[in-house]
Amino acid sequence: MTSPNENIAAVARLLELEEARWTPHRTFDLLSFVLGDRAQVGDASRYIFAYARHCGYDLPPYPLAGCGEIREFFADEGVRNVPEWYARTLGLDEAAYAKLPAQTIVVVRDRDNRRKAFFLDGIRYRNAAAFENLADSGLTRTLDEAELSALMRQMLAFLTGAEVPNDTSMVFCGASRTF
Repeated sequence: MTSPNENIAAVARLLELEEARWTPHRTFDLLSFVLGDRAQVGDASRYIFAYARHCGYDLPPYPLAGCGEIREFFADEGVRNVPEWYARTLGLDEAAYAKLPAQTIVVVRDRDNRRKAFFLDGIRYRNAAAFENLADSGLTRTLDEAELSALMRQMLAFLTGAEVPNDTSMVFCGASRTF
């Protein structure tokens, strides 16, 4: 009987051998499937609320209306407001924060439950009301092969602990610190 690690190594080797046959879209679809709910896509300006809900806080559809547990979330995170959370947690300055409503965020979670956010120019998600798994988001249809490859290299570098490549894709607006 083979171990899971041996199976993964065998699949990785097969992918290497068949690399010429895999387009970036197919490879990205496979990565999306493997990551499942560990890769989420949505409105960059609303990620704070998805994160808080994932952490177990009860937030209504309009979290800043004063009801729900947004105040408790802010207190537990050591921040006073939304911009401060983005600055402290994701490392965004005021200029980057101001651009969030026009960006899509792809958040990837590794095996140790650490996250990294990748920011893409434009609205590239289908569901404005919620975050979706990367595999279900439709993101791949909005990116060309070069853009998909650039995003995939960034994601894999984070997930594997490899050196982060310096990609200058026009669609790629940057990444957060690990949080």
